[in-house]
Amino acid sequence: METRRAALAALAFALACAAGALWPGSAGAQSAARPSLPRFEGATLDGGRAGTDMIGQRRALVFVYGSKDPDADRTAQLLEGLRPAAERANVVILGVTRDSDPVLARHFAKRFGFDFPIILDQDGSIASKLRAPPNTSAIVIADGQGNMIGAVAGLAAQPASDDIAYASQLRQILDLPAEDAAATPALGILPSAPPFEVATLDGKGTVKLSDYAGKVVVFLFFLPTCPHCHEMLKFLNGLAAKLNTPDLVVIPVSVSDKKYVIEDMAKDLKLGFPAYIDPDAKAQTAYAFQHTVPEVFVIDRQGKVTRRTAGDSPRLEALLTLAIKRELGVPNPILLEKAGYSGEEFCGVCHPDQHTTWELTKHASAWQTLVEHGKDRDPECLKCHTVGFGQPGGFDPAQRQEHLRGVQCENCHGRGGPHQSPQFVRSGFEPVCLTCHDADHSLHFVFSERLPQISHAANMMKLASLSLAERRRLGEDLAKRQRTLFDPGDFVGSEACASCHAKEHKLWAESAHAKAFAALEHRGETKNADCQKCHTTGFRQPTGFPTGGTALAGVGCESCHGPGKKHVEDQGKTPGTILALTDKCDSCAIAAICGTCHDEANDKGFEFQVEQKLAKIKHGFRAKKTAEK
Repeated sequence: METRRAALAALAFALACAAGALWPGSAGAQSAARPSLPRFEGATLDGGRAGTDMIGQRRALVFVYGSKDPDADRTAQLLEGLRPAAERANVVILGVTRDSDPVLARHFAKRFGFDFPIILDQDGSIASKLRAPPNTSAIVIADGQGNMIGAVAGLAAQPASDDIAYASQLRQILDLPAEDAAATPALGILPSAPPFEVATLDGKGTVKLSDYAGKVVVFLFFLPTCPHCHEMLKFLNGLAAKLNTPDLVVIPVSVSDKKYVIEDMAKDLKLGFPAYIDPDAKAQTAYAFQHTVPEVFVIDRQGKVTRRTAGDSPRLEALLTLAIKRELGVPNPILLEKAGYSGEEFCGVCHPDQHTTWELTKHASAWQTLVEHGKDRDPECLKCHTVGFGQPGGFDPAQRQEHLRGVQCENCHGRGGPHQSPQFVRSGFEPVCLTCHDADHSLHFVFSERLPQISHAANMMKLASLSLAERRRLGEDLAKRQRTLFDPGDFVGSEACASCHAKEHKLWAESAHAKAFAALEHRGETKNADCQKCHTTGFRQPTGFPTGGTALAGVGCESCHGPGKKHVEDQGKTPGTILALTDKCDSCAIAAICGTCHDEANDKGFEFQVEQKLAKIKHGFRAKKTAEK
């Protein structure tokens, strides 16, 4: 079999993107500078206009193509595989076609089902601005700050198997969830290790997984010319020698079949275990090899895959040391960062059940929330959506620290948990929660009500007999906003607000909110309870609509600020009788109010457009502040 270049190509692509290079192998590949996405606009295939103005602070994929490019189909297929996840995660997708004949461009787009704007670039000026190579299709990636952070181009010169690696790397760069893959643990479900049979280098024998029943097996794919693979093999060689037990078996499998290269590598590294080859790539297929080397699988004595990693680093080596020792049942000293934060994976080695329950919470996806809203560089957001931001050894936005993203174990238990911070929760967890779940960011936060949603003990009981699909559904249920946003009270209707808030009342009266019930009348839906709950105020609450009468028909002031009777009766003299929103976080607190009606089913994409939509209805202090600017 010809040497597989997929792993090396994927690695080069990842490094190029991390360095800010646009095109792998380009002259600027070592530059740390990230060029800005150039501004462009043009007529689209459907007769409209589109351009970079529609991107705003969002991430973007720009697909540059000519329908006759030799790699057009492959690049389009790569994009199409990413598109559903990208669109769900608020990534803007734009097309730029160099086709001189719009008919060809339309036919190509229709063939792949593209429904995003595609700009006509018949003179190639936009493609030139994007530095896209001529006669080659490309996907350019931009981050939420408007920087070009990577690109894929020239697939015609690469093996088709490389596309798996490119898709995986694109998902990682865009912070999209990884696709489900065989032999990958997920939400506490450990898959059975697929059977394999790989060949010895001399071609005279094979080894199978079944040969090592009851043992701990470290199975990995490597490329003999990859320096990261060399480091991983040296680490495993040293660990196996140190542990010195027949219960541990290391089986490295080369994705290249050049035996003399593998033999030279093994000799240079002084490996204490043999290397193998996978001539028909059957093992690679069975394990859904992602063509990013080295890929390591830890298989326990029961034949279950307990851990899967890609790449090599001191951190990964420490993690694998803990994981392998745990499966062997040998003394396993904790390996935590001495002067910084370690990340949730280290906690998960010894506390797998608790780790699984954490994965089901919105805490685990807190970083994705920032990225999707273009807030992943905002210090006000980073302090609560990452681990240790602003602390020594904590999250640093200038670095790519995936292991410190999200709200993790160390946010709630302190750096290193009780092992390194035994006094962190000496006053209980409620004060810790309140450091982020404050009045500006988390409406009506009641610790006793919210604790069950993240309680390890409570959620572990629910998990015991659930399948992976059922666990995912449970996670979705836990993530729903099933809580009261306002203090209980009586509704009085928006007219009661007018005497003290005339300007604000006038702005409201001219808005779509005030006319929401009229919209139901126009559609003949005034008796439809599913519609009434979002087109009226205080729906089915004791003094809300319909009990409170026609004064509550429509989305009134109290829909956003809470029941107003107490506030009206004492003329606003007592703080807290109504919910003021001028000091609240748009993306957190206000979005929670709006999201009760503007959800995915009724207003698709609203959660990503909160600030723009609010600009149309804002009033009071924030409106004045904007006017002054």
